[in-house]
Amino acid sequence: MKPGRTSPTAGGCGFFYDPDTPATHERAFWLPEHSPGTLILTSAPAGFDLGVAFDPAALGPVLAERADANGRELVIRDTSGEVHIWLLDEGAARHPSVILPRDGAFRLRLDLASRFVRRLLGQRVGLLPPKLRLTDFQRHRYIQLLRAADLAEEGGGPRDVAAQILRSQQAELPAIEFKDSAARKQAERLIKQALELVNRGYLKLLRGG
Repeated sequence: MKPGRTSPTAGGCGFFYDPDTPATHERAFWLPEHSPGTLILTSAPAGFDLGVAFDPAALGPVLAERADANGRELVIRDTSGEVHIWLLDEGAARHPSVILPRDGAFRLRLDLASRFVRRLLGQRVGLLPPKLRLTDFQRHRYIQLLRAADLAEEGGGPRDVAAQILRSQQAELPAIEFKDSAARKQAERLIKQALELVNRGYLKLLRGG
């Protein structure tokens, strides 16, 4: 939970995607307590000689950015994927100090922090821990699942998924034949997994599950 904000479960309603961000935003800003792929930076205490300040944009292209009372957030792409950086105050980039909450994703957060430090030291290393990276196959699969979830929300059924997402010719079979087809079974599995994903299943995905 970000400082100064109401608990995400207050009032019986939980938001893991930040509710302050419009749904049409190009990139999602996940609440950092649910996303170990978010690097949390604050100003180091006075007296530490940290050398030259770093420019977040030097880590990779900035895909999205926003600022509010809780600090500045950026989504940066490097060779490993998309990394979220949360700068808690104005001095976080000039005198960076990494915050590492000791939660269930501590090892992933530590790996991300270690990779960040190595980048500052000039090493060529991807920022995102391997466990948080999506393969091309996984990316394709999640796109299928999200499309299936959209179809289901619009009232579509297995035949629609088989036709529009699986591109199966079996979707054109008569009802009695389609009922026992492989395409129907695959479409039903896809719908089931899609609904699980959008019903908080994405939290596991955020943690590399």
